Amino acid sequence: MVKACLLIKTVPPKCDNLIGEISQVRGVKKVLPVYGRADLVVFMEAIDFDDVLDIIARIHLMDGVRSTETLIEAW
Repeated sequence: MVKACLLIKTVPPKCDNLIGEISQVRGVKKVLPVYGRADLVVFMEAIDFDDVLDIIARIHLMDGVRSTETLIEAW
């Protein structure tokens, strides 16, 4: 099991819609709006690294996502 955190920068008016959309993606455990360098933080669990890439790819395709940064749990 791979656990990861995804920091997402969004287009501000799309942030609320993205929370609902992202929370429906398989593997996503929690989506939180935050203040700071990112607008959303996504906590996810995946089977393996390929699964993490699949989740990130799905999120990248969503309208309103500007950029992401992935933080994968070390152990």
